Amino acid sequence: MDAILMSLMTALNEHLLINVYQRDTDDFYTGYVQVLGHDAVVLGTYNDSGIADGCALIAFSAIDQVEFAGDDLDSMNFRINLAQAQHFLTLQGQEKPLQFDATQNLIQQLATQAKANGQMVMVVVADDDAYLEGQVTAVAEDRFSMAIFNKFNYTDVRALQVDFSDILVMEFHGLDLKLETELVRQRDHLKHVATKLYQNDGQLAGVFQNALANNRLISVVPKGPEDQFFVGRVKAVNDRVVVLSLKDMAGQFGGYILLTLPSIQNVATASDYLQTISFYEKWDQTHHFSQQPVLNADREFDPNDDLIQTIISEAAGFERVVRIKVADSDEHFLGYPENVGETDFDLNLVGPDDGETAQIRYGQIREIAFGHIFAYLQEAQLKNAGR
Repeated sequence: MDAILMSLMTALNEHLLINVYQRDTDDFYTGYVQVLGHDAVVLGTYNDSGIADGCALIAFSAIDQVEFAGDDLDSMNFRINLAQAQHFLTLQGQEKPLQFDATQNLIQQLATQAKANGQMVMVVVADDDAYLEGQVTAVAEDRFSMAIFNKFNYTDVRALQVDFSDILVMEFHGLDLKLETELVRQRDHLKHVATKLYQNDGQLAGVFQNALANNRLISVVPKGPEDQFFVGRVKAVNDRVVVLSLKDMAGQFGGYILLTLPSIQNVATASDYLQTISFYEKWDQTHHFSQQPVLNADREFDPNDDLIQTIISEAAGFERVVRIKVADSDEHFLGYPENVGETDFDLNLVGPDDGETAQIRYGQIREIAFGHIFAYLQEAQLKNAGR
């Protein structure tokens, strides 16, 4: 613990970008120390895109390691500088900062201010894998009460008491919690809707055609062991594939994905979470937060084309990074295509498998993700490296 405290003091005094790794989880935070208390630290955090995005209070008891240098921090420094140079959208500077006295209990101060301003917070407590999001409703000397909000299920209404001693992490500010705060202000008007789910019985093309005709927001769950789903609108569909324009968890444009129809488990055309993302999308549009300036949300796709080959050929021509999932594998390949032929192509891998090449047949492909912020960042890093 002394080593962790000394590391955090150094990061505070020298204004160093750090990674804070937690015990018993792969999650970690990247950011700058803002406040260092007796038993917790407040970081101004950055998301994976290099965007300043809220803060995290982390109890010392939750910290496994503090990192000052390494490939990940080098990459994050590059992304942060790029995000600033390209004027990525951020709430940094637009949110009233909370005030902390480092000599007093940081959790109590955070809870008190969150109760006063009605901001949503996210809490992780000991011996519970859940991420609890809600509003602080009362603060005592050693605990606070929360009204939990579940953006996936509006009928999940709970009140919870949280002891300060059980808290591992509290997140506050940032775009996701800002949007959820705005949504919860409409809590009395939120109406639960039953999830309307279509299993893949070979008739999904019609479901997608209807969603395209009505410009309907939908969610799609692919087959496989991953706990993964996509939210977006149909851009093109034929009897083999569908292309979606995606929304991320903040309702912003999240790039595109092509999915082969047999690779899909089910499609939802109505749910509470779709209501949530629709609200976020409208807020983003009203506040000019819909997409990062380096992305193109206006691409069109011809369903009469061989869309798999067309997308791969365009990526090769413009040296764009794509993420591909193939049959009989749960892994994703990230890279840029070249040597595009009639039946296959080479994918020059980047990231963990940098320098390797995978030969992929069009018939193997189950997913192609492209045109998203992480592809842009990967392309920028490749150019910066002279590749």
